[in-house]
Amino acid sequence: MNMPIVPLGELCEMDRQGLHPDDPIASGLPFVGVEHVESESGAFNFNNGSRVGSQRSTTFRFDERHVLYSKLRPYLNKVATPGFAGRCSTELVPLLPRDGVDREFIAYLLRRKKTVDYVMSLVTGARMPRTDMKALMTLPVPLPPLDEQRWIVGILNRAARIERLRKRAVDRLREFVPALFLKMFGDPVENPMRWDVTELSTLGSLDRGRSRHRPRNALELYGGPYPFVQTGDVSNSDGLVRIASQTYSEIGLRQSRLWPAGTLCITIAANISKTGILSFDACFPDSIVGFTPNASITAEYVQSALDLMQTRIEETAPMSAQRNINLRTLRELRIPVPNLSQQQRFVKIVGSTRAISALGAASLPVAVNLTGFLASRFFVARA
Repeated sequence: MNMPIVPLGELCEMDRQGLHPDDPIASGLPFVGVEHVESESGAFNFNNGSRVGSQRSTTFRFDERHVLYSKLRPYLNKVATPGFAGRCSTELVPLLPRDGVDREFIAYLLRRKKTVDYVMSLVTGARMPRTDMKALMTLPVPLPPLDEQRWIVGILNRAARIERLRKRAVDRLREFVPALFLKMFGDPVENPMRWDVTELSTLGSLDRGRSRHRPRNALELYGGPYPFVQTGDVSNSDGLVRIASQTYSEIGLRQSRLWPAGTLCITIAANISKTGILSFDACFPDSIVGFTPNASITAEYVQSALDLMQTRIEETAPMSAQRNINLRTLRELRIPVPNLSQQQRFVKIVGSTRAISALGAASLPVAVNLTGFLASRFFVARA
């Protein structure tokens, strides 16, 4: 059965009940700002604090019946369905569903890509774009019967729950490795287990990457078979560098150096002391230091120790337009060295964890796209 197409204004109305800050009711209601609503999911996060002036400005009243729509920066796609009564910034517009319309159905309509694209084509204000709410209310949308709305919402809610669970699992895996390190070896700064401490330079070789040719963006350097890892590839690697954003040609390789898989990459400029272990042979520039461990230490142990010592390392960086540290700072860095058998046990567990994390990360885009795909099927293909 084809769904009738109607203006959004036939599904809901703007319900802007203003509350003056001196109104006694205002002080007893929780405040919600745009910053408290997460993009895409619509979840509330009150750890972000409140903007200055939230207690002195006029707000809108809302309750469990409303959908809160952020008209500020609509590309952020902030749409919430509160389970409580409160007051919100005037950048959040309370929408009240009409009879026979499910509010979660409205929320999914507002979050879908087609709606965001429509709104962005009409927004006003270059630096702080805002939705034209009157124009939004004219947006053609499908309106199935109430029971079908609830059926659609049920499916989309299950898809969104899969997405949340996948994200949570990936986040917990990221937290696992540092927690395991602390349990097995203790804080590398405090060294509560009293391991022997030695300078990093005695535990292996430390050398900066090479990119000697000038200009560095010469076209003949690139496009060949040799991976050229950038600082961003290391910073975004989640511990294991699996992707190189650029490649070197034979000419590029001749003015650089090819480091073997297993090398620990350490950034020394911009994002200081970010680390990643190469999963393939690769070149990298002098903004990255390569560490090759000797027989007494493992790259995975050093990596986790440096990750936990990052704040201390950053404190040694001079203040400048772009903070950086030098090779000497790393060579003189003193770290605890536990016995090799414990390190190897740590490496084995980390390897298993990263394998699981890679599977989770690979499946996460599928989960993220699932809700959008289903929404497009329900709200576009059938319309």
